[in-house]
Amino acid sequence: MKSTINRCKSMISIAMMPVLLAASTALYAQKKPNNSPNLTPCYMEGLSDRLMCGSIAQPLSDDPNDGVIDIHFAVIPAIKPSNPDEAVLGFAGGPGQGAIDLAAIFNRNLRFARETRDIVLVDQRGTGYSHQLQCDSDDLKTQFVFNDVIADLQAMGAEDTQKCKAKLNIDLSHFTTPVAAKDFEAVRKALGYKGFHLFGVSYGTRIAQEYMRQFPESVLTSTLDGVVPMQQSLAAIGGAIDGSLAALFKRCEVDTLCAEHYPNLENNFHALLAQLEQQPVKTQVRHPRTHDVIAFTITKMKFYSAIRFALYSQAQRAIVPMVIEKALSGDFSPLAGMMANVDLTEALAMGMHNAIVCGEDWPNLTPQTRQEYGKTYMGKAMIAGFDIACPILNVQAVDKAFYQPLKTSTPTLLLSGGRDPATPASWAELAMVEMTNATHLVAPTATHGVGSQTCAPKIIAKFIAQQSMQDIDTDCLEEPNDKPFFMNINGVAVANKQLTDTANKE
Repeated sequence: MKSTINRCKSMISIAMMPVLLAASTALYAQKKPNNSPNLTPCYMEGLSDRLMCGSIAQPLSDDPNDGVIDIHFAVIPAIKPSNPDEAVLGFAGGPGQGAIDLAAIFNRNLRFARETRDIVLVDQRGTGYSHQLQCDSDDLKTQFVFNDVIADLQAMGAEDTQKCKAKLNIDLSHFTTPVAAKDFEAVRKALGYKGFHLFGVSYGTRIAQEYMRQFPESVLTSTLDGVVPMQQSLAAIGGAIDGSLAALFKRCEVDTLCAEHYPNLENNFHALLAQLEQQPVKTQVRHPRTHDVIAFTITKMKFYSAIRFALYSQAQRAIVPMVIEKALSGDFSPLAGMMANVDLTEALAMGMHNAIVCGEDWPNLTPQTRQEYGKTYMGKAMIAGFDIACPILNVQAVDKAFYQPLKTSTPTLLLSGGRDPATPASWAELAMVEMTNATHLVAPTATHGVGSQTCAPKIIAKFIAQQSMQDIDTDCLEEPNDKPFFMNINGVAVANKQLTDTANKE
C-alpha cells in the first residue's frame, strides 16, 4: 500500500501556503495524544488548501492471526480553529466511495462549518486508500457493445463474482458497516478529538447511524443527508427511482416549452422501453472520449439505467427529455454521452459494495419484501443480482439488531430531496422513529444530496454551532433549483431564441 501522501494529488507548492496553515499544523502538534499517527501535508484534486494526511493500523478481525490493515484519513484544517477539540466527520456514500478523494466536495458542503472546525475524512475499510477492494471491469467500449438480452446473465454474473472473489482473496465479512464503525472511533482517539459532528450522505448516513449506536458519547451532532434507514434494504430503491422519474415527467407537462417540444414524453418513454425489451437496437456512435466510431447495443436495461443515474443531477435531469425523444427517432448519440458520464466501476470499490449488500441488505430480504421491491423494474433486477453474487461471496450476515432503528437523543438533522431517485423523504421519516431530538427538512426540488444543491451548508453550520435547530431559518430550502430543459443538442439558449423570434413575428 503506497503512503497517502504519495497518492494524494499535489495542486500547489508548500511555499504558497498561508501562515494560517502553518499555525494549524502547530496546533495539531499541541493537541494530539502521545500515540497519535504522524500527519503529513498532502493535497487533493479540486482543493487548493493543504490537508494533513495519515493512517492508523487496525485489526482486520477479532482474530490476531488475520493481521492488520491501514486505515487512511485526511484532515481539512479549520479556517479559524476556535473549536480544536471538535471536528466534523464526513462519511462517503456508495457504498464503495472513498471519502478522501471527495475532499473538494466535502469542503464545499461543509464550508461554513469549516470556518471554526476541522473536517476529518476517513476512507472506510475497503475503499479509497484503506485496502481498497476493487474488482476488474470492462472498458467503456466493451460495455457499449455488450448485449444483456442474449447473454446468460446468471452464468456471467457467477463467473465475474468468482473472479472478483479470487482476486480479492479476503473474507468480505470483515468489511461490513458494524466492523467499519470501530475504525472511525479509532481515528477520533488517535487524533485526540473529544467529539465529532457527523455528516453522512446516502450510504454514509447508514454508517453514521451505526457509529452513533456504538459510540454515542463520541457524537455531538449528526447531519444525515439522503437518509438510509437501518431497517430499509437498498433494494427498495426501485420505488424511489420511479417516483423521481414521475416528478420529471410532471414538471415537463407543466413547463410550456418542454410540453411543446416533448409532447407525450412519459408515454414515449414507456413505449421506447417496450420496444427495446422486444428488440435491442444495434447501431454505431462516436466514443464519447476518443471519438472513434464504435458499436453500440441499446437494451432496455442500459437505457433505463442511464436515465436512472441522470436523475441524481439537476443538470443531467435537464437533458433527459431530449435523450428520450432523440432515441425514439433513432439517434442514440445523446444517450451515449450520458452513459459515458457514469462509470460505477471507477467510482465505487465494488468488492466493498458487495460486502455491504451481501452482509446487510440481502440477508434481510423476506418473501414479503422481495415481492414488494420486485414490483419495480430496478428492484427486481437488484434482487436478481444479489441472488447470484451473495451465495458465492458468502459474507457473514450482520446481527439482527443491526436492523433496529437508531434510538438516540443526540441532536440530529435529517435532509431529504423532494425528487431524490435514491433516498426519498419517507425513508428519513422511517429512520427517525426512535430519535427524540431530530428535525427533518425537505428541499422540494432537490435530488440526491441536499447539501450540494441548496442553502443547506449554512443551515448545517448553524446547527453544528448551537447543537440545536432552534430558531434556525430554513425557508431558503423552498427555493427552486431546477435547470431549464434542453430543447436540442445545442442546449436551452437556441430554443429560447427561437421562441422569442416567433413571438416577435406574431
